[in-house]
Amino acid sequence: MANITKKQRAALKDAAEKLHKNDAPYKKAANRDFIIYLITVVLIALFIRTFVFEPVQVVGSSMYPTLVDGEGMFTEKLTYVFSEPEHGDIIICRYSNMPVNCVKRIIGMPGDTVAITNGRIYLNGELLDESAYWNDIIYGDMEEVTVPEKSLFVVGDNRNASDDSRNPYVSFVPYGQIKGKVQAVILPFFRARWM
Repeated sequence: MANITKKQRAALKDAAEKLHKNDAPYKKAANRDFIIYLITVVLIALFIRTFVFEPVQVVGSSMYPTLVDGEGMFTEKLTYVFSEPEHGDIIICRYSNMPVNCVKRIIGMPGDTVAITNGRIYLNGELLDESAYWNDIIYGDMEEVTVPEKSLFVVGDNRNASDDSRNPYVSFVPYGQIKGKVQAVILPFFRARWM
């Protein structure tokens, strides 16, 4: 066997490939292997999208100027498996009575009191510093509420153009309705940035 020439080796390879092409069990096994590979790739992709991270697009202006309509966000889903949400986090959540996901900022945590007086948000009786993302007056006052256990008080950064926890129809967001934490804007590329 050691004395086989390159030409003979090529001829043997061609002959073997021709045999495999006409070999029904080989073709069947190759097709089965490909289908198993394809199913595995799809299942891994679904697992990652469901439990690890997901790209989400901003729809509307409720988070302006922090997030702009049409931007693509990188949202990861593992942070809140290992740690509690925090004040100021930007999250993807679902309101209990609405079928769509929303992007909002966490203002109140369980046990916090939240009130709106004279166009400003008060958290636990103290004026909330929102200068990093809101520098205007909020229309309408809201009496003080206490955030229940395992729930959040969320608002949009565009305070006067957001349906959020200030609306009795929305109210508090239970932990189970958190879909992920926004980590970055990834699209369009020229506006990509970390949150």
